[in-house]
Amino acid sequence: MEKRTSFNLVLEERNILTRIGFKGPSKNVKPALKGAVETGKREALTLVEPAALWTVIDYEETNKHPIFAGASRVALCLCTIGPRLEEVIAGTMETDVLRGLILDAYGSQAVAEISRQVIQDIEERARRMGLSAGKRFAPGYKSWPVEEQAFLFGHLPGHLIGVRLTDSFMMVPRKSYSFRVNFQAPACAAPGSAPSA
Repeated sequence: MEKRTSFNLVLEERNILTRIGFKGPSKNVKPALKGAVETGKREALTLVEPAALWTVIDYEETNKHPIFAGASRVALCLCTIGPRLEEVIAGTMETDVLRGLILDAYGSQAVAEISRQVIQDIEERARRMGLSAGKRFAPGYKSWPVEEQAFLFGHLPGHLIGVRLTDSFMMVPRKSYSFRVNFQAPACAAPGSAPSA
């Protein structure tokens, strides 16, 4: 079991503008909006508490769902930004919608960046094992029902990084992300893989 809490989070302001619905060129961003995005970035970075937990299991330890077909080993991963940013967003939306939207967008970008960096760790582990890492795939995407979160949490003690699963299989904090990566012999195809999110 691997636990990681040290991340270099690079949050791009242009991506935030896109997430909150701004579609024009950067030169058309009004100073007030640009300032709000810059301020939001500084605030978000003080509130995000990045953490990830992952492990590698044998295929025989899976529940044999088709999503694991062809894998010899499987990496299971759980990432989160922690609760603090979401708590601030919840208290902000009724009084300052723009600030809330900007912070929410930074939270989404942060958990995506955490998962990207952890995938690099997972790919390195696969290489050391002489295997090839496939694409990540998350419960609730296409043929892998969200109820499969229960399988992931059966192997990943989410409480170690402050994440819990609700009765409806949603993760709390909401800005959390779980996924699997199949490991295969390099010459094998990767059935059941999906484009990276």
